[in-house]
This record gives sequence, C-alpha cells and structure tokens, in this order.
Amino acid sequence: MNCIFNSYMRFFPNENVSETRNSMFIGSEITGPADFFNYSYTTNRFWFKIAGPVLILIHKLFFRTKVVGLENIPRARNFIIMANHVSHADSFFAIPPVWKLTDNFHFIGDEKLFKNPGFRILAAMFNVFPVRKGMKSMKIVDYAIARVNNGDNLLWYPEGQRHKNPKENRCNPGKLGSGKMAHNVNAPIIPVFLSGPEFVMPVGKRVGWGKKFRSLDVLIKYGKPVYLDDLKELPNCKETSQKIVNRIMEAIEELRPKGQYIDQSHKI
Repeated sequence: MNCIFNSYMRFFPNENVSETRNSMFIGSEITGPADFFNYSYTTNRFWFKIAGPVLILIHKLFFRTKVVGLENIPRARNFIIMANHVSHADSFFAIPPVWKLTDNFHFIGDEKLFKNPGFRILAAMFNVFPVRKGMKSMKIVDYAIARVNNGDNLLWYPEGQRHKNPKENRCNPGKLGSGKMAHNVNAPIIPVFLSGPEFVMPVGKRVGWGKKFRSLDVLIKYGKPVYLDDLKELPNCKETSQKIVNRIMEAIEELRPKGQYIDQSHKI
C-alpha cells in the first residue's frame, strides 16, 4: 500500500505550487493534472509484471485475439511501440503480449482521465503521464524522450488521437511531435497495427466483449523496427520530423491486412 501511496502523490503539487508548475510540465494557461504532475518519479515495475498475465488471460477468455510478429520485439534493450489508435482500449491489447520480454512500460493518457481519483491511482501504478489535447507545447515530447533515453520502454500513438472513423481503413496523418521524438531517441521503433479494439471499446461507449464471449476478433501485429539512420543525419527541424513520422506511419500501414475493412459492429 505504501508504494501505491507514494506513486499517487505524484499527481499533487507540493507545498510550493509555483515551483511545481515551473518543473517539467505541459505548459498552458489552464491549470489541471498536467500542470501539477510530478515528472521526476521513478519507473514502477511491479504492477506491470502482475497485470501482464492477467490481461493475456482476458484476451484469451473474452476475445479471439491473434498476435503476429513478436519475434520483431528486441530482447536485449528498450524500445518504443508506435501503434495506430482506434480506441481507448488499444493499450490493453498492444502491450500485454510483450510482458515477458520487458519489465516496464510508460504510457501517455488524456488529461481528462486524470481528473478521476481512481484513474490517478491506476496511472501511478502503470507509469501513465498526462497530456492535454490540442496543445502545441513540446515539453511532453521532451519528457518522453528523456524516459526512453533513460532506458525505459514507451507506448506512443503517432497519430496523436484516436481515429474517429476506423472504417476509412487508413490511419490519420502522424504528428510532428512524434517525428521529433523518434529523431531524438536512442531506441528502436516498433510499428504496431491494431484492429478490433474499436469494437471492444467504441468511441463514446464503455468496454465490452460483444453479444457473447469470444465473438470479437482482435489483431495485434508487430512489425520490424523502423530504420531512421539516414533521416537522423538531417537537421532537427519540422521538415525532418515530418519525414520521420511519415516513414513510421507508412510502416504501420504496411501491417494493415489487405482488402476491405472488417466491420464487426453487428457483433456488439
């Protein structure tokens, strides 16, 4: 319980509020959890190792989950998973299959979720840090870079937000901040394609498993590392960031199964 309490305290300002705001946070005129988040915390590893097998069991019991490409995950070093984003449930599918290969992960989460005390406890346990949508500040990117270059693993959605209409059968354009991060980290980037979580937890709805157990198909496909050596030699600017994120998005799209989009809405 003590480790939960200590982790939970990272979401509250210390006695010197101005000092807390001046530490590494997402700058904004509007204050909120992102402003008061303590980014100097250490990585929590315990709960990740506990949750991994539990979520794998849920995958098998409640969904028809297919995992492809685990051989592409590095075994001897940290890495970044960059996946398409179709649902709030994406993280619960993208990460559990690799739990045996590493002991930690860091996640990004919408600041709105942190206003719930229960979510703040879970976020502290599983290394989730907040971001405010629509912000132009790069401080959240700088923080992610620091975590990765410190040897931690990271799940990142280069599109920046969920795709509101996955039936378009293509990803949204990648964000410049994702390209900047990839340019400045010393870790391989693993592209991941997800299909099915958009029916497990559709936009605006709660999580579910369909009309009956194991009726929903979920695909988790890990690709080979995206090589950026040539682009990292270019100047660290917007044009370079755009080229890098374009290459990453292309790698994710290459993992998409050929053919028409598989609509499972009739199963939910």
